[in-house]
Amino acid sequence: RGLLPTSARDMIDLLMDSERVKEYNKMSLGRENEHFFSKGVHNASKCPKTNLHGLSKIVRSRSQPPVVRKPVELRLFLHARRLDPENDDEGAKYLTIARSVWENEDGTVDNEATEATRCEMLLSVNLIRDVSYRGEKWCEITSLTHGVSPGIPIFIARKAALMAAEKYIKDIRSVFEK
Repeated sequence: RGLLPTSARDMIDLLMDSERVKEYNKMSLGRENEHFFSKGVHNASKCPKTNLHGLSKIVRSRSQPPVVRKPVELRLFLHARRLDPENDDEGAKYLTIARSVWENEDGTVDNEATEATRCEMLLSVNLIRDVSYRGEKWCEITSLTHGVSPGIPIFIARKAALMAAEKYIKDIRSVFEK
């Protein structure tokens, strides 16, 4: 969990914009949008196809961690939406949910691609909300991620996960402190 010197709206816009990933993830080799189910994280109406509010898309992301020889690849279903306020004094709140999806349209997995190590994100959830900090409008992000990284020993993965969580908040904060 961390505090960031920006609004919840600007924060969610940064996280959902695939073209801006390298601004806050220095290990990123890029993220591309493969398919949109619905667009508009701020859209209050439901998508007629998915019956969901907000943004829903499939993305493919590649990173190059320093201790791993091959790039690490994730393919995710990513959903983000604005949450309804509980009272009039409450600021904006957003929720993101992500889950790995390696199956293609046929329901099979492409096992022949070997140029990257595929990782599985079992679940990733972010709650982003406006807060007042020292009299200014900031946002708080609470992030929970559970993933599997084949080929990376568990003792290295645990240590790297803790360092990555701290670095994630620091790197995002630096985007908004410019």
